Amino acid sequence: MAKPKTRGRNVLFRLYILSQLSNDLLDQAMIRLNLNPNDFAVQSAIRAFQPITPTRLAALLGMPATTLSSHLSRLEARRQIKRRPNPDDKRSKLIEVTKLGDKNVQAAFPALRGSVARINEHLDYSIEDLDLALDRLEDALRAALSRPDEGVRRPARRARRPAR
Repeated sequence: MAKPKTRGRNVLFRLYILSQLSNDLLDQAMIRLNLNPNDFAVQSAIRAFQPITPTRLAALLGMPATTLSSHLSRLEARRQIKRRPNPDDKRSKLIEVTKLGDKNVQAAFPALRGSVARINEHLDYSIEDLDLALDRLEDALRAALSRPDEGVRRPARRARRPAR
């Protein structure tokens, strides 16, 4: 069997395309649930790791704290999550899903599973091979950014130098 040819695009452009396609697929699946795929992802992570601090959640998701803050504000306004004081660090909060948020996340799981199944139908290799490749890619991206997935603050962004 001949080795498949690549499309010849760089990895970051491919990731951008994959992000757009996966968001579209989840949008289609979750539209009748009135869920945004990005908020669903954040809410699902909170549900899986609750109680969790915003700092740890941002590191886990590879998301800037300001972007996460916007998601959290939206979810809190819709009563999907709640914040409470962190007994171990009075400056921090712990985030948890509410009963309503838990109900809504669980209601979205069939749409998520259906979307994953639709993708899997078109793969010509094992899910395990895909998972391993994605794990390696995530590790490479985190290493390039020096951002492990737990408890590490993001380095401050450097100011851009003017073009010469």
